[in-house]
Amino acid sequence: MYLTLDIGNTKTKFARFSEEGTLLESGFADIFPETTGCKAVGLANVTNTNPDFSSLNCPVMSIGHKVKLPFALAYQTPETLGADRLAGVAGAAFLFPETDLLVVDAGTCLKFELLKNNTYLGGSISPGLKMRYRALNTFTQRLPELEHRNFEDLLGDTTETAILSGVQAGFIQEVTGRITSFLQETSSLCVVLTGGNAPFLAERLKTKIFAEPLLVHYGLYHTLRLNGY
Repeated sequence: MYLTLDIGNTKTKFARFSEEGTLLESGFADIFPETTGCKAVGLANVTNTNPDFSSLNCPVMSIGHKVKLPFALAYQTPETLGADRLAGVAGAAFLFPETDLLVVDAGTCLKFELLKNNTYLGGSISPGLKMRYRALNTFTQRLPELEHRNFEDLLGDTTETAILSGVQAGFIQEVTGRITSFLQETSSLCVVLTGGNAPFLAERLKTKIFAEPLLVHYGLYHTLRLNGY
């Protein structure tokens, strides 16, 4: 059995895979998951914390630019490249081999990653949905911080609904616009969507996409195997 851990800015998620790559279990990890019978742990950690794995009886591989990846890197500062970004692209590369890919990760941050000719070229990072709500409250004196709820109207007729309308429309239009721009340059791109806000986006995007909530975990599992674990 293999364990994968995605330690994100908001939550820690885990998954377990069989040696053959079958997903056995996944969820959120409030405490460190049981590792009995585990052959190796694949880790993507984007925080400044350094978990103590010294008590584990299995190796831990942190994904990064120094491990063997299923693609070449053209990023100018690979040492700064987020582990979740690498793992997401790795997951897409394994699920859609020999395909030009646009990975959209709608998590704490909204991230786009481009893989062409099996080379990671780079991407973009902007505020995620919750961060946009929080920014309106943080950088103003009177606007409230709202919890997300779906709002479909073009205009809001209260301050609350105006915020819901503006945040959600801006988020959707940013994703739609960037996907359109990428497809104009490379029409054969396969668009893969992941992250906590992927379900919200998937219902509203008109472009053909593939949604995979465990993309980072598939990337970690396959990278573990690629590196001989």
